[in-house]
Amino acid sequence: MSSATSPAPTPLSSARVLWAKVDTGFWVAHHGGEYFGCVDAVAGGFVARDAHGVPIGRFDTLDSAKSSLRSTTHPVNVSRRRLLDRASLTAATALGGTALALGLTAGALAPYL
Repeated sequence: MSSATSPAPTPLSSARVLWAKVDTGFWVAHHGGEYFGCVDAVAGGFVARDAHGVPIGRFDTLDSAKSSLRSTTHPVNVSRRRLLDRASLTAATALGGTALALGLTAGALAPYL
């Protein structure tokens, strides 16, 4: 009885990014079989979006737009990540402060209910 061996799955980190032109001025990337992002041609350049549809940035060439998806250390990606982290922290702080204020108000008003 012979057993067929199947190749080990390719880890996502070593899988290639595959590009497909799906429409005029629109390219879609797949990485390890999963949707990875896209690039749209716009007037005067290209806009790259990550797998969540969040714009990474506007680029002069198609290659630079595609490259921005491949690298999490790309300066545009690093600054975007910092901005999103800062915005998340600010929003969490504001929501926490609001929840604290409402909790204190409810506690103060409880004897009157």
